[in-house]
Amino acid sequence: MEHEILTGVITLLIASVALIVLFERLKLPILLAYLLVGIVLGPDVMAVIPHTENLHSFAEFGVVLLLFTIGLEFSLSKLWMLRKHVFGLGGAQVVVIALIGALITWYAGLTAVAAFIIGGALALSSTAVVSRELSRRDELGKQHGRIAIAVLIFQDIAVVPFLILIPVLASDSTEIFSEIAGALLTGVVVISLMIVAGRWLLRPLFRHIAGQGSEELFTLITLLLALAAAWITEFSGLSLALGAFLAGVMLSETEYRHRLINEIRPFRDVLLGFFFIVIGMMLDLVAVKSLYPWMLLIVLILIIGKTLVIKLLARLFNVPRQIALHTGFILSQAGEFGLVIVMLATSEGLLSKSVEQLVLGVIILSIALTPLMIILAEPITRKLCARPADIKEEMQS
Repeated sequence: MEHEILTGVITLLIASVALIVLFERLKLPILLAYLLVGIVLGPDVMAVIPHTENLHSFAEFGVVLLLFTIGLEFSLSKLWMLRKHVFGLGGAQVVVIALIGALITWYAGLTAVAAFIIGGALALSSTAVVSRELSRRDELGKQHGRIAIAVLIFQDIAVVPFLILIPVLASDSTEIFSEIAGALLTGVVVISLMIVAGRWLLRPLFRHIAGQGSEELFTLITLLLALAAAWITEFSGLSLALGAFLAGVMLSETEYRHRLINEIRPFRDVLLGFFFIVIGMMLDLVAVKSLYPWMLLIVLILIIGKTLVIKLLARLFNVPRQIALHTGFILSQAGEFGLVIVMLATSEGLLSKSVEQLVLGVIILSIALTPLMIILAEPITRKLCARPADIKEEMQS
């Protein structure tokens, strides 16, 4: 058994290295290399590594560490400045797109419950891919980057009601509203306590650790804090990613922010690559082969629809026209939390296997296209918003 595991890991590493080198030379997004590794080595092709729940849970640590480093880029003062975009634009985006998606899906013949689940899943964008690509392109500090991250923060929070509702809908419980209210109250209390603890405890803690002069201790404490914060929020009924983000925000107030980013980056990049490999493993290629024309059509509708809706909503919040369209392009995909929602709904018997594979294929394909969408977003928005006066005004903001 030990040799089988070792053989699988070695095969995984060899395939990853070979494809990353190839994709780097072809100047293709590395994300696609990881997805391809997962598809080829997954259960439907070579079956080198089986896709299991434990494997998927372990892969989520990549997203946890990514959100931790993103949180380090945002102080509480910055988040307060973006509150209109987090709760206003973010909330409006989730509600409107989820409603439109649910109505279209319901009209297509699915049950109201299934339509609600699919609409909610498609309303969520990919925090992992968008934040990673914006970070790589040094766009997190630009206006479209800040607005995109603000919307993604609300989306991560919005996952919680869906994760609560799906088991309740499957069990026909009559206490939906009380369960949601209880979870939201718990979330407010936990987040408030974490912020207070962070402001009063973390700065002296890291000052003491830095004074010890031990690189190993500093790295271990950083990892411990990121994972412990994620565990606290997950244990409280919230998402792992939200806790990691909050831990990063708390530490962004310290003078060790840049050192923390450098310490965590190697772990983040390796585990995030593993996360996308696991996503590739989730595809059932037999189902995809029969459903791919519908997948392509739905992905096209999804990208165009989300771009336009987000652009229109952003304009209502006084976001400049070019920035609004740019943000729409960036957030036009579905995301990894949509995968979680769909898989949970299927396990609870609320979605059929064929519908699950169709939606999973749409989400994964849209995620795979995200790096390209982010690359093309700026030239496309410049072309579509070609009035010189507008462009000058928006580039200065």
